[in-house]
Amino acid sequence: MRVLVVCNAGMSSSILVKKMKEYAASQGEELEIKAVSSASAEDEAGEWDVCLVGPQLMHAVDEIQEAVEVPTEAVEMRTYAMADGKAALAQAKALLEK
Repeated sequence: MRVLVVCNAGMSSSILVKKMKEYAASQGEELEIKAVSSASAEDEAGEWDVCLVGPQLMHAVDEIQEAVEVPTEAVEMRTYAMADGKAALAQAKALLEK
């Protein structure tokens, strides 16, 4: 699974990305994941299976989805704040299955 995480500057999401990678590895799952800023999202078009957006950009989910051309939704605020890699990965999988 290939997951793109978009936030304002690509920095705050790096902790979540790390936790998602750690959880996937502990489950024996292969996961390619990258965090980018919203300004760089368009450069990633078509390269990913799903896109998770930091809750601070909840208002821009539709625009980001148009830019990246894959299923996109905002990460649940608590999941993001707690850097809950397990919950974020579950959200990405559910988004892929929609």
